[in-house]
Amino acid sequence: MASFLASLLIVFNRFIGLILTPYQTMRKVGIDHDFGQFGVILFLVFIYFSMTDPLRYLVFLANFTLTVCFFYVMGRISRKDVRLASAVLLFGYTLLPTLIWFSTNAFLYTVLPPPRSLSLLGKSFSIVYLAFSISLLLWKIILLYLAARFTIRQGFYRVMYTIVLYGACVVAVSYIAYVLGWAKVPFI
Repeated sequence: MASFLASLLIVFNRFIGLILTPYQTMRKVGIDHDFGQFGVILFLVFIYFSMTDPLRYLVFLANFTLTVCFFYVMGRISRKDVRLASAVLLFGYTLLPTLIWFSTNAFLYTVLPPPRSLSLLGKSFSIVYLAFSISLLLWKIILLYLAARFTIRQGFYRVMYTIVLYGACVVAVSYIAYVLGWAKVPFI
């Protein structure tokens, strides 16, 4: 129990660090070996899915595993010293903005379900919600870039090329998952 609480405190500390100093924090995560932190993040994701749709947790685990494997393999192509543990932890921390966005959506859907009105209050909410969503998306993109960079340890152009390849794969897998009814929005 003490180990779980220590990992929980580290995740909270790193969460604040990812907001204030994402580069330094992701660099620290990349050299860490404490899988308790990853367990805490997976537990938080599991709590979200247990409240919404528990079967989609398996789809999430498959997506996450494919993501880590993709970047690990891309890193191994050019370097031999890529560590799988670092990739798992780095990409685990990129789930925090996603978890915040999905949890906020679930909460707002319960408290303030659509359709929202065209009144001043409804328009104001929509503007704040869009600003919130865009800021989380930008934060997610920054964390994804840093996780890819510290996993494959290459220059900017190689990392961006890898991310573009990853994006193409995500679009294909997301489309298949949507057609099969597994998920409407990918939790990655």
